[in-house]
Amino acid sequence: MAAVVIVGGYSIAMSRAAVGSGAATARQRITAATRQQNNTAIARRRQRCHSCAPPQSHPFGSHNNNGIMLRYCPTTRSGRSNFDFRPRLPSATRQKQQQQQQRIQFSTKSQHHPPSSANNTSKNQTIRTILSSSSFQNATPTAHPLLRHLTQSLQQTLLKPRSLPLPRYISPQHYSFTLSECFGHSSFIFVAASYLTQDFLELRIMAVLGSTSMLFFTYFHPHGRVLWLPLKWNVLFIAINSYRIGKVLYDRYMAGLVSDELKGFREEHLNVVDIVDYYKLMRIAKEEVYEEGDLVLGQGYPNPNIRIVLEGELQVLRDGTLTYVLEKGNFVSESGLHAGLLLRGGIESCGSIVVGRPFDPTGSQNGNKKQPNDTQINNIRKKNRVRCLRWDRGELVELLEDDKALRNALQAALSWDIVRKLKMQRHMLTAGRVKDPAAWTQKREDQGISRYASILQNMLQHTEECQDMSEMLTKYRMIHHIDDRDHERALAECGWTEEEFRLGKKRQVVEDEEEEELESAQWRRVKRYSSKVVRSLLQ
Repeated sequence: MAAVVIVGGYSIAMSRAAVGSGAATARQRITAATRQQNNTAIARRRQRCHSCAPPQSHPFGSHNNNGIMLRYCPTTRSGRSNFDFRPRLPSATRQKQQQQQQRIQFSTKSQHHPPSSANNTSKNQTIRTILSSSSFQNATPTAHPLLRHLTQSLQQTLLKPRSLPLPRYISPQHYSFTLSECFGHSSFIFVAASYLTQDFLELRIMAVLGSTSMLFFTYFHPHGRVLWLPLKWNVLFIAINSYRIGKVLYDRYMAGLVSDELKGFREEHLNVVDIVDYYKLMRIAKEEVYEEGDLVLGQGYPNPNIRIVLEGELQVLRDGTLTYVLEKGNFVSESGLHAGLLLRGGIESCGSIVVGRPFDPTGSQNGNKKQPNDTQINNIRKKNRVRCLRWDRGELVELLEDDKALRNALQAALSWDIVRKLKMQRHMLTAGRVKDPAAWTQKREDQGISRYASILQNMLQHTEECQDMSEMLTKYRMIHHIDDRDHERALAECGWTEEEFRLGKKRQVVEDEEEEELESAQWRRVKRYSSKVVRSLLQ
C-alpha cells in the first residue's frame, strides 16, 4: 500500500514538472515571436524613414547612429522616435509614394543610360503606360534637346509631391498634392465661372483659360500617362475660342476707327445699337448727297434700298400732297423691317420722296404779312441739303439673318423711329404745314394701304417664304391697324384672293366651257371626216 502511494506521488510530481517545463517553453516561444515582430516593425519604420531623405540631412528631423529618428517625420507620423507606434498611412498614400520613388529612380537611370530606339521600342511602349518620365520622353522621341529639357523640368515641377502644412489640431492626417492636380481643379473652376458672366469676350477668355489648364493636366497627368484624347479636344477648343477672341478684338478696334460725326450720330439716334454692330452697318452703307429740288424716289417705282437721313429734310408726297416729313435720324422705306419682315428685292414706293424747300416758320408763303426777324431770314435763305446713308435691302437682310443681336437692336431703333414719325405728323398739324386736314388724313390712309399692298406683292413673289413670315405680317397689321377689309383690298390689287393667300399658291386658270365645247365639236368633225376617208379607201 505504501509503495503504491509513493509511486502515485512520484507520478504526480513528474506530471507537474512536465507541465511546468511546457509552460516555460511556450512563454519563451511567445517572447521570441514578440521580439521578432518588434524588430521587423522597427526595421520597416527605419527603412521608410530612410526613404524620405538621407540620414545625414533629413528635412524633418535627425537620426542617431542606429537609424532611429529623434524628431518629427511626416513618413512615420511620430514626434519622438520610431518606437512610438502610430497609425500607418493609408495603402493608397503608400502606393503613391512608391510610384513617385520609382519615377525618380527611372528618370535617373534613363539620363545615364538612354534606351536605343531600335532595340527597346517594345520596352518603352510598356513602360510608357506605367511611368510618367518614359511617357514624356517617348512622346517626342526626336525633339530638340532644349525642348526635351524643358519638358523634363516641367514634369519634375508639376509632378513633385508637396505637403499641405495643416496643424495637427486641425487634421492629423497628412495631405499631399501636385501642381498638375491644381491645374485640373482650376480648369473646372474657370468653366464654372464662365457660366456666371454675360459678356461674350469674358466667356471666351475663361474658356481658353480652362482649356489651357486642362491641357497641362492631361499632358502631365499624376498617374504618369498622357491622356491624348482630351488633350487633342482641348487644343481644338483653344483654337476656336482664340479665333473668336481675336475677331471680337479686331471688330472693336475697327469700330473705334469710325468718324467722330458718325459716333455722335449713333449716340443721338441709334444708341440702342452696340458700337460693333453699328460698325457692321456702316461698313456696308454708302453715303448719298441730294440738293434742293432733287427727286430721291418716285411714286410707283420699285425701291431696293433702305436709307437713313444724316442731314437735312426730306418730304414725302402722295399724289402731290405732303403726307409727312423725314428729318435727321429717320429711316426711309424700311417697309415692315421694324415688324421683322425681312423682304428682299425691290418694293414699290407708295409715295414720292423729294428734297423740298425749307419750311417757312413765319408763314409768309401762306399770305401772312408778319415781318420775320434776322434769324428767321437766315434760316429761310439757307438751302436744303440732304445727306443719307443707303443700304441694299438684300445685303442688309443677309447681315441681319447672320447676326441676331444686330437684328434685335435694329428693330428696336426702327420702333423708336415709328414713334418719332407719328410725333412729326402731329407737329405738322400744329405748325400749319397741313392746309386741308381731311384730305391729308385720307391721303395718309391711302398711302398706308398702298404700302401694305407693296409688301404683300413682294411676299407673293417669294411664296416659299410667305408662310414663314405670316406671324410678322400679323404683327405689322396690328401696328398699322390693317383690318380684314383693307387686307382683302390689298390682295385684290395684287390679283390674289384670301383663300389663295391662305394656301400660299395661286390657282391655275381654267379654260371656259364654251372653248371646251368648241374644241370637242371640232374634234368630232375631224373624227367623222377621217372615218369617211377610211371607208372610201377600203371600198
